[in-house]
Amino acid sequence: MKNTVYENLNESVFFYEHSSGLKVYMVTKPGFKKFCAGFSTHFGSIDNTFVPIGENEMETVPDGVAHFLEHKVFEQENGEVIFETFARDGASANAYTSFNLTNYYFWATDNYEKNLETLIRFVQSPYFTEENVKKEQGIIGQEIGMYDDNPGWRCYFNMLQGMYKNHPVRLDIAGTVQTISEITEKTLYKCYNTFYHPSNMYLCIVGDFKPEKIIQVIDKTLKPAKKEEPIPREYEDEPRGAYEHIKVQNLPVSSPVFSIGFKDSAILDCTNLEKRKAVMDIALYILFGKSSQCDAVLYENKDINGHLSFDFTCEDSTYAFAEICGESDNPEKAGNIILEMAEKAEFSNDEFKAGKNAVYGKFLSTFDDPEDYMQNLVRTYTVGLDMFKLAQEYQNATIDDVKKICKEIFTKDNYCLSIIKNK
Repeated sequence: MKNTVYENLNESVFFYEHSSGLKVYMVTKPGFKKFCAGFSTHFGSIDNTFVPIGENEMETVPDGVAHFLEHKVFEQENGEVIFETFARDGASANAYTSFNLTNYYFWATDNYEKNLETLIRFVQSPYFTEENVKKEQGIIGQEIGMYDDNPGWRCYFNMLQGMYKNHPVRLDIAGTVQTISEITEKTLYKCYNTFYHPSNMYLCIVGDFKPEKIIQVIDKTLKPAKKEEPIPREYEDEPRGAYEHIKVQNLPVSSPVFSIGFKDSAILDCTNLEKRKAVMDIALYILFGKSSQCDAVLYENKDINGHLSFDFTCEDSTYAFAEICGESDNPEKAGNIILEMAEKAEFSNDEFKAGKNAVYGKFLSTFDDPEDYMQNLVRTYTVGLDMFKLAQEYQNATIDDVKKICKEIFTKDNYCLSIIKNK
């Protein structure tokens, strides 16, 4: 077991790799009442073409398999209701699927060893039959229908479909009613046996505990497995620049909503994703935060209702994008103003310093919340990033870094405006 100390952050992380290949990251926080653990796999909605374990050829599975698996893993052959088991031992549990990963997690204030055993045990106990897969197809089909009627969700994925021509990040995480109808129990077992192998999984834990106790639980509960090589994955080549520049859909909304995407085509050449993420986070805050000139102009002229929100998604080297979203009675006008001000990217050194401090300060607050801390560990380590390297890049970012990335990303070629409005 290795302990890495980050003196400038007053944080340390214990790392342990099990003989099966499972990678374990542990942060001990003496005095914290809340214990949080996430058991994750590097398998998300974009991972539809891969070489299954024990085979030699690429195979493509239906869209939505990762999300479908997330649902089915909770179903146990003996009829045990996992959520009730956690509740009985004083814990709350949940799971989610993103583009790149699936995470099963719980938080508790007591019985952390017993709850950790439950987490590891149930994720390792798949039970898929023709009958229960067909039942789940109906349940997830209803969930997809709800997403299709959600203006914010549709606006977001329409934006992605506008930016990306080929990359599977353009596809809904849950798939479609048609694609999930093609999923069988054999599909699920093939994906499970490939991606839920311990060599492709991570356990991230934050709380007041002894690392040696965690290792004992892992050694007792984790099924024996031979360490495997990384899973070969394949994604279609993606052209640079946005595929489309505007997407409009009609849905019942009280006020039109919009999402503006700027496709980061240069991510294909990037070798330091943590730096790119840190610098772009600062750029977005400076240009579109509540104290920014852009937000003030739009808000004062009533071109937006409320304030802008924004994010930068940068999880691997095959895709990345900036998003700015809001509500507006004239989203086309708001979009043009945002594009114009983004292309100019004008800000002073004082604005840069204030933005950098604000973003870094928000990041540091993660260390005081065990659940946020655990989730950040999961979202970085599972996809091959490093939360603590990201922290360093926030500190190292310069005004020249921010101006450079703005010129690379904020262009008309990379721009896509997605709008949801009434007919």
